[in-house]
Amino acid sequence: MIDFHTVYSLTQDMALLYIEDDPSFLEESSEVFGELFYTVHTATHGEEGLEKYLSFFRNTSKHYDIVVTDINMPKMDGIALIKKIYEIHPNQIIIVVSAHNEPQYLLELVNLGIEQFLLKPNNYDTILNVFHKSASKFLRSIHKETETFQISLGTGLLWDKQTSVLYENNEVIKLTKNETLLMQVFIKNRTKISTLQEIFDTLWHNEPHLACAETLKSIISRLRKKISTSTIENVYGLGYRLVY
Repeated sequence: MIDFHTVYSLTQDMALLYIEDDPSFLEESSEVFGELFYTVHTATHGEEGLEKYLSFFRNTSKHYDIVVTDINMPKMDGIALIKKIYEIHPNQIIIVVSAHNEPQYLLELVNLGIEQFLLKPNNYDTILNVFHKSASKFLRSIHKETETFQISLGTGLLWDKQTSVLYENNEVIKLTKNETLLMQVFIKNRTKISTLQEIFDTLWHNEPHLACAETLKSIISRLRKKISTSTIENVYGLGYRLVY
């Protein structure tokens, strides 16, 4: 069982944003979170949460380490808030808390890339376990990002984030402009779904009249042949993701 001190050793210098519209639950949970995190900011609905998320970056030049949010909230619900945050920072660690088991949201939340889905009321041991996993993942990602700019995509296949160049067995694989832009989107989102809208906006932001599903399918088809040791998965109705 994970104890308080084990979790605190990971979270004591971290900043957390907590969005919850239930005043009593917000107060109770904030006290628990405040014992674990160096900074805990709260908001009572999605719009306020987004503003605090943006304000924190303006003031500190960094994002919150972990975001915890409810789903059903006034002004902007949790789903819309999560989408907005992932547009700003695709690798944000997000934990969703809800009073009900809401299967209609669960698949979408998983596809968006949330870290955990928790039911209220929260068990203290469960909270410690979730924060331990989330904080550990965050710290590993920071270590990896500082450790190397090259990402392994399969046997002999490497993507250089600094130069946006793809290598296979140390040989450069030539990519078109749009193939390179598409790879940048996939790498930025890691294993999360890259939505069709995000892809269209990236590839054809200056020429939106050229964007269409058939053109994108052609680009995907060509790229699949060049990165055969990885898989570009079509997530029906949502977009694509790179599996490696």
